[in-house]
Amino acid sequence: MSFWAGINWSLFSGNKGALNNPDKGEQVAGPTFGMTKARVVVNDERAMKISAFFACVRLLVQTGATMPLSFFTKTAVGREPLTEDHQLVNLLKYRPNTLMTAKQFRQAMFTNRVMRGNAYAVIHWIGSRPVSIIPLKSDLMQKVERSGNELLYHYQKPDGIKVFRQHEIFHLKGFSADGVMGLSPLGYAREALGLSVAADESASKSINGVARATLSLDDYPDAAQKEQLRAMYGGDETVEFKDNLMIIPGGMKYQGVGINPDDMQLLESRQFQVPEICRFFGVPAVMIDGAAGATAAWPASYEQQVLSFLTFGLRPYLEEWEDTIINSLLSPAEAKTIYAEHNVEGLLRTDSAARSTFYSTMVQNGIMSRAEVRRKENLSPKEGSDELTVQVNMTNLEDLPKVNEKPKQEMAKEQTNVT
Repeated sequence: MSFWAGINWSLFSGNKGALNNPDKGEQVAGPTFGMTKARVVVNDERAMKISAFFACVRLLVQTGATMPLSFFTKTAVGREPLTEDHQLVNLLKYRPNTLMTAKQFRQAMFTNRVMRGNAYAVIHWIGSRPVSIIPLKSDLMQKVERSGNELLYHYQKPDGIKVFRQHEIFHLKGFSADGVMGLSPLGYAREALGLSVAADESASKSINGVARATLSLDDYPDAAQKEQLRAMYGGDETVEFKDNLMIIPGGMKYQGVGINPDDMQLLESRQFQVPEICRFFGVPAVMIDGAAGATAAWPASYEQQVLSFLTFGLRPYLEEWEDTIINSLLSPAEAKTIYAEHNVEGLLRTDSAARSTFYSTMVQNGIMSRAEVRRKENLSPKEGSDELTVQVNMTNLEDLPKVNEKPKQEMAKEQTNVT
């Protein structure tokens, strides 16, 4: 047993967790890292070496962080896009800080949020205007303290602990029991991840030939023979075993003791761990090539798989971003009229039949113009396509009264001709 395996890690984590945080004082995100029941230590670096974990994080981060983000202000008749000089547009569409682009900022925040359930960024203000926002590492946030009606963030810096006030921190948090700290998928999944790590190590040992054979001698070797055997098969680091086979001299006997990977059920165990990890992230296993057979056939079409992923997997992250942007970067007065919205239509473009039906319905009922449809499809505008039309022979709305004013005698005449 290793030194680390003998440590009682529960002594360091205590009984606190995100499901039973106290009413005041230190708030935590869930189980801490430590020795799992599989006798391995799982941290964020080791977890990212598990292909299923890495694929889930990558899918959520790269999809969510590249989703178009727009900002609008409410008007008496609907909404209007914010002007380019507004602080939200400057920070989150163009330049959040001098170190990174808006996409890089959102990827860093998404990565921390997806893995640890919480993502933090420090906001720099000039008066009431936020001028920069820089991400912080979630693993360096020592604690979040609930003090009265305010949260205090204790962040580890090279020169010591820096305490930030609540208005200085942009805090993305996952679903939680107290609304203060999000539950950490990495913390709660560490037992499942520990099984994956243990299976990887067992498979590696099997492939590398550890304990695959023994050498049996009829008699006890003398000192000279021991040194010779040690030099040939174990004591000399320059010795290379080709294909894990030993050259057996004299009367030695070979007896294999290796266990076939199929007998060890390593393949089945590792395959089972893929959907197990996906469940912690709400990612369909088929989207990371982690399922086969009947599992991969549901939903029936790729478009429905994308829609399912958007609805149940990605949408909560996007709405969380939208809410946090308004609550953290705007004054209470501005928050009543300004809102953020992700454009998810890019993900749904693969469903051409549904998109065509949607556009047709909107145009035929006078809700959208042909010009609006062309803009959404990245097509150049056409003259006369800005008019709203309805299904009555695609008549312009302003021409409907003229249609209704048709003389009754003509209508009756037409009916007579028909009969």
